[in-house]
Amino acid sequence: MDWKRYERAIVEKFRREFPPPHFWVEPSGKDNYHFTGRHSGEKRQLDVAVFRRGADAPFLVVDAKRWRTPIDIGNVESFISFVDDVGAEIGVLITSSRFTKAAPRRAAGAPVSIQLEVVGAEEALAWDWLGLGRIIFPQDWAYHLHLGQALRSLEEGGSPDIISEALEEVPFEEWEAAVNFAIGQQLSEARLYLEWVATMHHDDGWRFNAARHLAEIGFLTESIRRRVIELEADPEARALITEL
Repeated sequence: MDWKRYERAIVEKFRREFPPPHFWVEPSGKDNYHFTGRHSGEKRQLDVAVFRRGADAPFLVVDAKRWRTPIDIGNVESFISFVDDVGAEIGVLITSSRFTKAAPRRAAGAPVSIQLEVVGAEEALAWDWLGLGRIIFPQDWAYHLHLGQALRSLEEGGSPDIISEALEEVPFEEWEAAVNFAIGQQLSEARLYLEWVATMHHDDGWRFNAARHLAEIGFLTESIRRRVIELEADPEARALITEL
């Protein structure tokens, strides 16, 4: 995981911790976010800035460091100065490595609240994939974790049954969005998943819709079609599958 993806994951983490409408989190797009320092008068780049609704200045700022080396007292002092310059109440310094023994002591003596957190690469990946779930289906945050887990398994070549398990409780609209995204980004893996659902899933509706997607992308073979028909108890549904 490179530092850009790491920072993107940390943004997603704070979007979850401070959701709308009472808060908003920057950067909200692909561009970096800058805020003018009240002492320096210079534009300061913020990895994450959290605003209360209606506020002009962030009350919480985050600096995310994808480092191999530990964060030491000098790094903490620099961050304290940074937080003071942007006028935030709380600063969160996050690293993928660790902090030296003196770093927490220096943070505790700061004039503002300074929190130190270690977020490893595996945890960051989970946040990053969760963010992809939000992009795919922004209307409902409840299932973003499931969508992210499924798409991560798909990209990493996970078995279709594991992917299906991640999506088992996801409503139909979210499942459709995830499948369409996967077809556009990971066609081979999406095909294997849909073939498994069409021939192995316990639910008639899942099997039918997987077969429908396979037909739409030109991968519904006659052997799969016959298997879906064999498993289908409803005569009308069997007729529809025949026509796919």
